[in-house]
Amino acid sequence: MGKRTDKKMRIAVFTAVSLVLLVLIGILTYWKIPSRRESMTWARTLEASDVAQIEMTVMPSSEEERYRSFEEEAFEDVVSLINQSTGRYIRDPEPIMGMSRTLYVTMKDGTEHTVSYNGYLVIDGDSYADCFHGYSEDGERMEKE
Repeated sequence: MGKRTDKKMRIAVFTAVSLVLLVLIGILTYWKIPSRRESMTWARTLEASDVAQIEMTVMPSSEEERYRSFEEEAFEDVVSLINQSTGRYIRDPEPIMGMSRTLYVTMKDGTEHTVSYNGYLVIDGDSYADCFHGYSEDGERMEKE
């Protein structure tokens, strides 16, 4: 009788551990797999060779630090940051007050895109929850370069 109870206990523990692992994998997948929306697809496949101009505004900031136009040599770094975009699409994001950084990307074919970060990652008007990425720190690094 003791062997059966021990075997049932092992099966129960194995089942519980398996369920916990599946839930954790599901949560991580939910946050880390990028959305398939057109804006996210554009951001993740953008290539520096397709870019004609990149500008950035930072609000609020002093008059001298508010606007920056990137030189062509910096396109690769900025595009690399944009390529790291990830997050869960948010249909109706809550308004957030505070600092925001907005990149204005003009493509060689003339199309224009915006990528903004202010607590949400916003690509061409689509908002994404981006709590694990850290756009903020990378954006601060771009401001100072």
